[in-house]
Amino acid sequence: MSLLAELPESSATGRLGEIYGDIRRLGGVPMVALIFRHLATRPGTLEWAWDAMAPAWRSGLLQEAAWRVARDVRLDPIARIASAALPPLGVGASDVPALRAVLVAYNRANPENMLSVLCLVRLLAGNREARALEPRAWTPPAAPGPLLPMVDVSHLSPEVSALMDVVAAPGPAGGPRVIQSLYRHIAQRPAFLALAVTLLRQRLDDGSIDRATAAVVARMNEEANRLADAMAAPPAPDPAVRAVLERFSGAVIPQMIVVGRLLEEAMPPR
Repeated sequence: MSLLAELPESSATGRLGEIYGDIRRLGGVPMVALIFRHLATRPGTLEWAWDAMAPAWRSGLLQEAAWRVARDVRLDPIARIASAALPPLGVGASDVPALRAVLVAYNRANPENMLSVLCLVRLLAGNREARALEPRAWTPPAAPGPLLPMVDVSHLSPEVSALMDVVAAPGPAGGPRVIQSLYRHIAQRPAFLALAVTLLRQRLDDGSIDRATAAVVARMNEEANRLADAMAAPPAPDPAVRAVLERFSGAVIPQMIVVGRLLEEAMPPR
């Protein structure tokens, strides 16, 4: 399976390392999302994107708007996972907080990433006059963690690889597929991942995840129209990045916003 190129956090140095650190700190998360790890592989592209987005991130306006949209969308819940079901799945007592931390982290990151990407799509036309953001003191929330590490998708067992194929976002014909980072963390506990996919299947089949995803897309586009007016950027160093940005903001991230919230709300009570 051909996968989307990415620059791992451990390999990010210099300006890219600084941007990764800003994304983690201002996003209130312990990791950098795949879309940004991919942009970092395109010379100058993550730097271009961050220069445009940073004022809205530093003010917290982007994050708060994104989290509000994700929180307000109506969902048809999946079944609650019983605490007694976890030990037979190889999920120990210490694993439950780590799994919950993964879901909390991505439920914080995915909305802010989607709104950022939608704003970047609007900036790809080139120079634009931006209205100034009102000065605003803002402190990001503390990052959850520690997280289960992501699995290396190049060293998966055949069984887990087949399970990943079920959830990986399909790419264009002959193009790379996206294995969403959330699933790569959860795959450290393959039986739990299998349970999660099984529980989500009903909502995928009955169309409720698609309906909620469409609602997220509509609301996020409204917020992007408002926020992008406060961003300015020169022409992108790699205009071909538009296809990737549109792919992530149109299908990959909004579905994961819905999936992540469904899974977090299905976790056993604390």
